[in-house]
Amino acid sequence: MSGKESAEYTYLRVPPTPQLRSCIGLVLAGMAARAKVGVGNLDEAAELLESYHSSDRPTRYRFHLGEESVIAEVEEAESAGNGEPRWRTVVELVS
Repeated sequence: MSGKESAEYTYLRVPPTPQLRSCIGLVLAGMAARAKVGVGNLDEAAELLESYHSSDRPTRYRFHLGEESVIAEVEEAESAGNGEPRWRTVVELVS
C-alpha cells in the first residue's frame, strides 16, 4: 500500500458508556499482536486512546495495520469542510 488514500482501516465505534472504554485497548492489543509489534508501551498507548473516549457521544476510532506497525486515529468532533470526517493520529506502534 502506498499512502493513506489506499490504506485499509479497521473501524471501532465506542458508545459513551464508561464500561466500554476498555474495548479500545483490547482492539489495539489485537492489532499489535497481528502486526508483530512489541508490547513495551501498549498500556500507555491504550490509556492515551481511552482518554479520547467521549462521555456524551459515541467515539470513532480507526486502526491501520501496516508492515510491523499499527496506527490508531480518533475522529475529531468537527468534520472537514467537505463533509468528510477528520482523523487525528494518536498512537503509532512500530516494531
